[in-house]
Amino acid sequence: MHEDAGTYEDAGTYEDRAPESVWGGTKGPWWRRGPASAPRLWKYPREKGSPGAPLSTWAVAETLAMARSDRVEAYGLTTGDPLWTWQPPEGDVLAHASADAPDGVGVVLHHGHADGDENGGAEHVRLTGLDVGSGRVLWSREQRADALGSVDGHAREVALGGGLIVTARPGHGHGDGDGGRDEPPVLRTIDARTGALLWERPVPERWGHVSVVRAHPAVVSTVGPGEDAPRRLVVMGGETEREIELPRWAREFGGDVAVVGDMLAVECLGTPTPDGEEDTGSTLNAYSVTTGVLRWTWSSTYGATLSPLAHRGHLVVLNGYGDRATVLDPADGRVVAERALPGHSYRARLAAAGDCLAVVCTAERPTHRLRVFRWK
Repeated sequence: MHEDAGTYEDAGTYEDRAPESVWGGTKGPWWRRGPASAPRLWKYPREKGSPGAPLSTWAVAETLAMARSDRVEAYGLTTGDPLWTWQPPEGDVLAHASADAPDGVGVVLHHGHADGDENGGAEHVRLTGLDVGSGRVLWSREQRADALGSVDGHAREVALGGGLIVTARPGHGHGDGDGGRDEPPVLRTIDARTGALLWERPVPERWGHVSVVRAHPAVVSTVGPGEDAPRRLVVMGGETEREIELPRWAREFGGDVAVVGDMLAVECLGTPTPDGEEDTGSTLNAYSVTTGVLRWTWSSTYGATLSPLAHRGHLVVLNGYGDRATVLDPADGRVVAERALPGHSYRARLAAAGDCLAVVCTAERPTHRLRVFRWK
């Protein structure tokens, strides 16, 4: 295991060794010792009020699209020019959007009730596939809401990605002797376009509470019963599952995980200091999906919160204020490149296409919602 493999001081000659195939383009020398600032291409206009956080952002070819609760809007990836806007029909609200857009198709889940308890009272939801380049609706279908569990946008029981829906459907029934039958909670993977059930399995009781982290590959988090129960990530397959136990010191983990080959990277947040006012920061932990073994850790020397993204066989890590991006070798966590991204964003997330990086503010009230940079 290579502890703290990627600290800036240890990078040495490993700096900026990411191959051209990661970012594309061949003009100009790589920077040396830095980091240099990535040129900003454009930024989203300042918003008024609290329009709500984006559900997802898709960077595909020459288009950047952002899904929000009331619409999906798209811009030229390098220009920022408005391209198209799609709104769900009949006053529907968007509850979920896919984390990615394979083959240029983004998927949104929407329904007709914004308020209420589970599913806002909706009996059915609709899945719609959008061509990110044009905004054209490629397909749309209805889905029974109770087959998915809660589809509330704040719930962690549904995730979309890779053309799939993964859902943790809660159990039903109370075994009260009146003919009712207890049904244990189940995990399901469904084809987003067709609705076909690809696999289903009951949730083991020892897992306790289950949340869906991502759909492709399927990753769920579990917190077993009891105050000191271990927190785990479970990578699911049709016939297999691999449990990854997170360190005891990690009181929680980041909302994103990134998978490159056999390596899964997740941010682990440390325990509070004795006075309870400050955190010890966070580290990026990388585990082998095959064995569940911790392979390396990386601690940022700049900023505390880390958001990892898999891009062209490497890990790109954005710090919590969205003003620096670091590229790590997934094999051992060493730094291979780094860029400063002028400006800052709260609760920042990253999207990438080719040599373009989009930094997205996911806070309710942003300073700047979106900034787009070219790597060099």
